This record gives sequence, structure tokens and C-alpha cells, in this order.
Amino acid sequence: MHLRAYLLVLALALGLSGCAAKPATQAEVLPEHENTLANFTLAREYQAQGRLEMARDRYLQALATARHPELKTRIVEELEAADRQIRSQR
Repeated sequence: MHLRAYLLVLALALGLSGCAAKPATQAEVLPEHENTLANFTLAREYQAQGRLEMARDRYLQALATARHPELKTRIVEELEAADRQIRSQR
């Protein structure tokens, strides 16, 4: 009886060992969302054309979907620049 229980536990352990999670050393790279890049590009075009309110809205949309901290920082910088331009025109 003990041998049967031992073999059952061993079989379960071997079966479950294949369900192990990925090692922590493997990182998944998530690409930036296409809407983020499209909104960021469009916002820069609007800003160059002087359509600052539309640029500001697009920067906010890009910021909402951004994933990478570097891109978020860049969008915030551009958003602040657009806000400064808007305030200077008032």
C-alpha cells in the first residue's frame, strides 16, 4: 500500500513539474501600443501647425495608453511645453 501511494505521489509530482512558471530571468517585451505612437505623432504635427489645444488633447490620449516610462516622461515634457505655449498666447 505504501509503495502504491509513493508511486502516485511521484507520478503527480512529475506531472506537475511540467507546469512550472517561466524563469524570472526571461522578460517579455511589450511593444508600445499603436494608438500611443499615432497620437504622439499627431500631437507633434498639431503643435507644429499651432493647433495647440488639439495637440494637448492628443498628448493626453497618448499618455493614457503609454507603457514605457521613458515615453511617458517624453509625453509629459511635450504636454508641459504645449501648456506653456497655450498660456503664452492668452
